[in-house]
Amino acid sequence: MNIWHINNKMWPVIRLWRIDNENFQVTEKGAVAALLTNATYSIIDEKYSHLLSKLSNQVSFTKVKIFDYVLKTEYHNYIELKIELSIEPDNIHTKNSEGQKIWKFGGEVFVTGELKNEFLKISQTDFEFDLGFQFFG
Repeated sequence: MNIWHINNKMWPVIRLWRIDNENFQVTEKGAVAALLTNATYSIIDEKYSHLLSKLSNQVSFTKVKIFDYVLKTEYHNYIELKIELSIEPDNIHTKNSEGQKIWKFGGEVFVTGELKNEFLKISQTDFEFDLGFQFFG
């Protein structure tokens, strides 16, 4: 098995509330990280859009804006991911982990080792990767 869970290197990350299809509002302060997720959204820095566009049969994305009304700031460098494939602890060992693939599990994102390496080519400082579901309890 060569499937990896993506984690931000920085914590805590901001929490968001969806305003509409293209806009989010900060509801809890924290760091503006490269990956922002919960059970209803997966948002990533748009610098990864070129890499993700190669996975058009697995993921689609739209440009989004994030507003922080307390700090009076806006972030325009994010895209929301719509990940088609899902993964579960029970079936992770049966998934084909060859090539570049991406999955969702609740509010979490998983990738193959090959895709992990492509993420690391873009930035060594945004993410850390944990093998499979090793930190899910």
